[in-house]
Amino acid sequence: MLLIAVSIMSRKIKKHVLFPAVLLLYIAIMAYIGYPRYSESGNWSEYFAVIGISALLVVLLFFLLKRKQTIRDRFNRKD
Repeated sequence: MLLIAVSIMSRKIKKHVLFPAVLLLYIAIMAYIGYPRYSESGNWSEYFAVIGISALLVVLLFFLLKRKQTIRDRFNRKD
């Protein structure tokens, strides 16, 4: 078990995966913190709209960073 954990930790986490994952974690924490406020007001459309738009932006950021990395890798291989 320890060997698996060490091999996973020794691999470098790619930037196009790490940043969106951290942002999704942040969105989940903020949604949890904001839940009592929206449950009292009953304004669920705003609550889910903010979460949905934020998640959509994170997905777009993932694909943008992934594309940028593939272009960078392709440029570096030509040398």
